[in-house]
Amino acid sequence: MDIHDIAFTLYAQLVGANRDKTLDEAARIELGREAYRCAEAFIAAKDLYIRELPTGEAELGY
Repeated sequence: MDIHDIAFTLYAQLVGANRDKTLDEAARIELGREAYRCAEAFIAAKDLYIRELPTGEAELGY
């Protein structure tokens, strides 16, 4: 899953959460920007988490 898939999923969820409101074009654009910011933060956090995982070499005695 790449950043665009994540951002699109988040955007759809944000729009769905605001479905009781009428969103103008500016509001939809801002939701899209927020979705990309959240997707970027998620990918950065996931990459950091993966980098900090033990490699397993210590457990194997290498």
